[in-house]
Amino acid sequence: MDNAFVILGFGLFGLLSGSLTTRIAHQIPAVLFARWQQQYCQITNTNLHLSIGPTKFSLALLSHPRCPHCHQPFSKRCVYLVISWLCIHGRCPSCHKAISCRYPLTELICSLLFMIIAASSADPVRIIMLLSVTLWLMTASLIDISHQLLPDIFTLPLIWSGLIFALFGLSPLSLSESLTGTLIGYIFLWIPGMLFRSIKGQYGLGGGDIKLMAGLGGWVGIEALPTIMLIASLSGLIYFLLIKLNKKTKNNTIAFGPFLAVAGWLALL
Repeated sequence: MDNAFVILGFGLFGLLSGSLTTRIAHQIPAVLFARWQQQYCQITNTNLHLSIGPTKFSLALLSHPRCPHCHQPFSKRCVYLVISWLCIHGRCPSCHKAISCRYPLTELICSLLFMIIAASSADPVRIIMLLSVTLWLMTASLIDISHQLLPDIFTLPLIWSGLIFALFGLSPLSLSESLTGTLIGYIFLWIPGMLFRSIKGQYGLGGGDIKLMAGLGGWVGIEALPTIMLIASLSGLIYFLLIKLNKKTKNNTIAFGPFLAVAGWLALL
């Protein structure tokens, strides 16, 4: 699309989608953890007096930007978190806790990605497909960054959607190419993960990373997998070396999912 106003409209839509993405990424892990705690108490027949949070997804929390600490809305007149964040100077007016710049930054990144997608293609079906996968990968990445967790509710639909789109001819890949990419993508990370575990006696890659790679393989095919692996590995290694140089950081583990998501998005674009 060459119309600047249309591209700008996609940018505004990206801001709104990014705002919703941050709230979904904040709410889903809390719901999952609460359900796991509930299931553990039921299986073990114990009462640990844990502070179990909400066990159901609430659409009410998606209405307006809210504080991630006290869940109070910042403003009922603005749906964009980045504007609310600037107005409150990065601090919640209710609980007075600092709000991470990660949240408004996500909105700006989504806006930029949406404009890139709108400018790169004129096919409405392809644009919708790219926008959907972008939001899916963005949400999964935010959860992985915060909790080092890639839930199946994000990785498995990515796998099945790639196969279904290929089946109905909505993907550049045929069904056989999508299926091959899914299987090879899974093996691409499963083998090094098993080798690391057998040598070190601990997990080097989570199951969510392996499923995410399989899902990306179903969308981009086998030919793009080496490039995705190379970009994700190099960028992850650089990031790991940077945090090692920071003496204040004692954590030696990083979330690999966001690096896979970025590399996969570039390949898909």
